[in-house]
Amino acid sequence: MKCKRIILPRKVREYFAAIGKRGGQAGRRALTRPQAKLMVAIREAKRAARKAGEPPPKIDRKKLALLRKRAIARG
Repeated sequence: MKCKRIILPRKVREYFAAIGKRGGQAGRRALTRPQAKLMVAIREAKRAARKAGEPPPKIDRKKLALLRKRAIARG
């Protein structure tokens, strides 16, 4: 069964193009440098645990503060 091609009006095509251009911009976050470093530190801790065959670490407030200090100390 052959599909019939639907031809959309120009205004509708422009509207869909505008939506597509925005893409994932609405879900993007603006992180500060320390936040980004902390996020990377957490990711690296999870990766190291996975490589060692352990469950990912639970990140509580104390560990988070420790990771934050390490991330800031690294510069």
